[in-house]
Amino acid sequence: MSGAEFKYGHFLNALISFVMIAAVIFFLVVKPVNALQARTRRGQTPPDPTTKQCPECLSAIPIAARRCAFCASPVTATANV
Repeated sequence: MSGAEFKYGHFLNALISFVMIAAVIFFLVVKPVNALQARTRRGQTPPDPTTKQCPECLSAIPIAARRCAFCASPVTATANV
């Protein structure tokens, strides 16, 4: 006699409650915050790049670098991102 019972009604109730609460949080918190962030980003211009990619290993290195810090290959001025 194990005495263990699995009441699927309790499980379905918990599942439906979780989905409803997740939907409310998504539509009342996440969507408005994302819309607000998109609205504030719309008028901004992207900053000047401070890094470029190494043509050999594709690592990000400073624009003024003449050699890659990771693979030590010479970097030309045409390797900008």
